[in-house]
Amino acid sequence: MEILKVKTKIILPIFIGLLFISCSEKAKDIFNPTADNLIEFSLSQRTYKMEDVVKRQSQIRVDSGKYLLKFSTEEIRKDTTIDAFNADFFEMNVDTLFYVIISDTIDAQMIIRRDSVGIQEAEIESGYMTLRFINYTNKPSFFELTLPGFTKRVGSTKDTLRIGGQIPPNQTVVFQRDLSNFLYAQPTNQPFGTTRPGFWLRGKIYLQGGTFGDSVRVLTNVSDIKFRRIKGRFKPFELGVKQQTIKNLLSEDISEFIHRVTFDSISVRMNSFTTIDLPIRLKQFRVRGIFKSGRAPITLMFGDKDYLDTMIQKNSNVSLNFSNVNTNINQFLSQIPDSINISTTLILNPDYQSGEIVSNDSISFSFQVDAWSRFAVNEADWTDTFDIDLSQDVRKKLKNAKDGKVIIYSTNQVPMEVNLIGLVTDSLYNPLFYLTKDEVARNDTMVVLQGAITNTKGEVLAPAYQTIVINLNQSEIEKLSRGYKLLQRFMLSTTEKRVAEVSAKSKIDLRITGRLIIKLTSDDFKN
Repeated sequence: MEILKVKTKIILPIFIGLLFISCSEKAKDIFNPTADNLIEFSLSQRTYKMEDVVKRQSQIRVDSGKYLLKFSTEEIRKDTTIDAFNADFFEMNVDTLFYVIISDTIDAQMIIRRDSVGIQEAEIESGYMTLRFINYTNKPSFFELTLPGFTKRVGSTKDTLRIGGQIPPNQTVVFQRDLSNFLYAQPTNQPFGTTRPGFWLRGKIYLQGGTFGDSVRVLTNVSDIKFRRIKGRFKPFELGVKQQTIKNLLSEDISEFIHRVTFDSISVRMNSFTTIDLPIRLKQFRVRGIFKSGRAPITLMFGDKDYLDTMIQKNSNVSLNFSNVNTNINQFLSQIPDSINISTTLILNPDYQSGEIVSNDSISFSFQVDAWSRFAVNEADWTDTFDIDLSQDVRKKLKNAKDGKVIIYSTNQVPMEVNLIGLVTDSLYNPLFYLTKDEVARNDTMVVLQGAITNTKGEVLAPAYQTIVINLNQSEIEKLSRGYKLLQRFMLSTTEKRVAEVSAKSKIDLRITGRLIIKLTSDDFKN
């Protein structure tokens, strides 16, 4: 037993030692790995708008057979409701003198009207009817009058509007009724209903003890009346001057370019719409350019006039188009006003027609300028410089790269091809290598970004999306590890004999990334 204990004491340390040695060898394998690792980094990212290109004036020339540049102002829109169609327009009155002829009872009938206004039906929102009685005798009197066309629901009954009261001798008395929420329909038996339309009052005036020649005067007035709905025949009604002003987008980044361009075609579009069952006249529709400097405004000429008159037929939409043939729009735009103001006087029913109006009916009109210039670009080019922002640790790892790629992502809304050259340099701008290689086209310095997709009219249908993958060899990867600048040069030319619509806001989104696979060593795991 003692012998066994001694052997155990000797063998156990030896076994543990051997085990430690074995584990140490395995650990060496673990902490000295060989594995691949992916590194991704951004080289450049930027958006280029067409206006940044076209304002390089030395590279632009007007050409009748090349590309088409389009500028547009925002739509200027003015809406107005018809709720102004109220009191003043529909004020009506009548002055009637009633005489005693046979007995002391006077049969009184009146048509309260206003020339050129005929109301067939109406829903009254508010208003007043005022009757001023003058008793010229020393005899007391009283009256009872009904307005057959005016009714109101009170519970389950339908009440007709009535007015009555006493008129003391030799006095003047005023009576007033609120017309709010009454409905009106012209009675079919109303006297002179067609030839003298208006509100019919009928009833009796009693002059106690009255004799032949005695008289009572009645002055009747309808005022402050406002309708929810009205149907009839109305005279022209002026809704006042309506105007709107917006900033002129053409006065911003491309203002220098506008000076040099003669627009080949300009469309001045005016759209108007009304929900009213009566026509509307836009009277003296004017377009003015306003300057922040305080310079006198300039006016858009329509032919030989500085205004336009036009008609919007009932429940309709009208669109008028003008060009630089019948307007001075070229001159107007070249002055580059800071804002554009439109104004017009609205006249409802200028031709005295019959129709129906609802208080929430509306009138709207808008104005927009689209200007096109056919132009050519002769190798317009621009250069951007980007810092290659890689840490020293990453640059060191690049030397162990097994594989490398540069990926170019392009979204081009401009209907023109763009040539892109990307040059990597050191910190002193000494060239190292071109990362823009097109292996398909066998071009070692340049890639082509496709233009936007257009239809036969040259209108852009969709952007051109492109992903270009460029493989890097070992030499180029090593040079990239020493690169500190990326110079991107773009070249754009209108070499094709085609017309394409180019908006100043069209843009090219460009992003370039790098992707490298490197081999990790034990040094990558050291603290």
